[in-house]
Amino acid sequence: MTLKLGRALLLLFLMAPATGCSQGPSGTEIDQSLREKLTQLRQESATIRGQRLIAPAVVVRFYEARNSRHAWEGKDAQEILAAVRSVRDDGLNPADYHLTAIERLVGQGEKSGNPALLADLDILLTDAVAGIVDHVRYGRVRPVALNPSWNVNPRQGAPPLEREVARIAASGSPARAVEEAKPIHFIYRGLKGALAQLREIAAKGGWPTVPGGRTIKPGARDARIPAIRARLRATGELNGGDDASIVYDPELKRAVELFQARHRLNTDGIVGPGVLAAMNVSAADRADQVRVNMERARWVLPGLGQDFLLLNLPAFKAYLIKNDKNIWEARTQVGEEGKETPSFRAVMRTVVFNPDWTVPTSIIRNEIAPAMAQGKNPIAAKGLVAIDGKGNQVDAGNIDWGSDDSERYTLMQPPGSDNALGRVKFLFPNPYSIYLHDTPSKASFEAEKRTFSHGCIRLEHPLELAEILLSGQDSWDQGKIQDVLVRGETQNVNLEHPIPVVIVYWTVSVGASGEIRYMNDFYHLDPPVLAALGFPGRG
Repeated sequence: MTLKLGRALLLLFLMAPATGCSQGPSGTEIDQSLREKLTQLRQESATIRGQRLIAPAVVVRFYEARNSRHAWEGKDAQEILAAVRSVRDDGLNPADYHLTAIERLVGQGEKSGNPALLADLDILLTDAVAGIVDHVRYGRVRPVALNPSWNVNPRQGAPPLEREVARIAASGSPARAVEEAKPIHFIYRGLKGALAQLREIAAKGGWPTVPGGRTIKPGARDARIPAIRARLRATGELNGGDDASIVYDPELKRAVELFQARHRLNTDGIVGPGVLAAMNVSAADRADQVRVNMERARWVLPGLGQDFLLLNLPAFKAYLIKNDKNIWEARTQVGEEGKETPSFRAVMRTVVFNPDWTVPTSIIRNEIAPAMAQGKNPIAAKGLVAIDGKGNQVDAGNIDWGSDDSERYTLMQPPGSDNALGRVKFLFPNPYSIYLHDTPSKASFEAEKRTFSHGCIRLEHPLELAEILLSGQDSWDQGKIQDVLVRGETQNVNLEHPIPVVIVYWTVSVGASGEIRYMNDFYHLDPPVLAALGFPGRG
């Protein structure tokens, strides 16, 4: 070999690409390993590096659609890690989206160049994206697992999840694309903002606890007043005033009334046990309450159109939404504990004027029969009539309502101002026999906690709602409605435009102007949702 040829070969050697660990595997090597992993996912338990996949079927379909080619390049892993960490802002746990495993694999992959390891990383990145998108849009918890009456599937009609993951993979910025996939409804944004604020307060030590004691009324002097001032200053109800003053002055009264309004308490300015209890819920616990209701919002918001009737049970309020605007609202009375009003969705189709009331068997068995046995006569007091199996009216006094034989009869209350359903009811077929109705018990709307019914929902100002729903339909104006009521005959009116009815249980709500309100969890349904989310908000 000549010296010239030897130098040429040496130059070629030095210019040749490096081999082995110093080069990293080719895309083809990663894809080959990926194909092997996908075969396992189809046949065995869906785990990668000890991580159980959130959406294994979605992962498989995603890679099948791209001929088993890896999806993520360069900085994608770091962006997806940022997206995983950001789910904490949505009240979710980053650890549920392979956070630690991805962090570990990113570091190992850069050093080892192992195609099997990088294929595992690609799969976990895909599964994390799929899980985040699905959970922030539709909820991490399946509501029917906690509430068998729930009949809303927010995923119904949604695009295939693998298509959403593919869109994010092609976006050029996975972190930005995942953020854009999150809900933008004002309710969700409001809850998200409240969560951030509460966590910030909690991180600084929270707000002070107000000691218990006697009720404090405006004008009083009390050693706890400075603590109340500090508590209200922490959440913005109070801005001015003398922090050291022990006098309950007008400025503090306005702040207390604002606090009461924000917590669905009677706005009387009196600091009693209920107000003190609400003040002493910690910032961390309020953050958990917000997280619970962010999850509930994810269950409902995807399926809401522009027109619907929303009933929030803990708020004791009904809201009629038209073109995304709240055009009517009213107070409600809902089911007492043990006779809870369920959460579900249905479609209102009928308004009934001058309804009669068929007494449920449970009320006959548990209330009327025992009262009759004690010598009382609620049947006569309420003007009820007994109907036999042939539809004939019979003497209710001759029936032993505590016997099995009584089941052959029906108790009915004719239409009238004293009817338990009032002058109008609203029907939306559902398996729970729940409907909305008027009530003669008007004074009960003034109560702070309005759990009085046997499950159906009593409406304040129901005739206003009927007029709005029937507007433009066969001259159903206020005059025509009054004519029907005066005649006293039962009349069913089918709505030309049926409207969705959504009954929700939100213990934190967001108003149209963004105000946050907190309610008592009187059915004790928050803890199961928080446990199912599996991550304390104070972390």
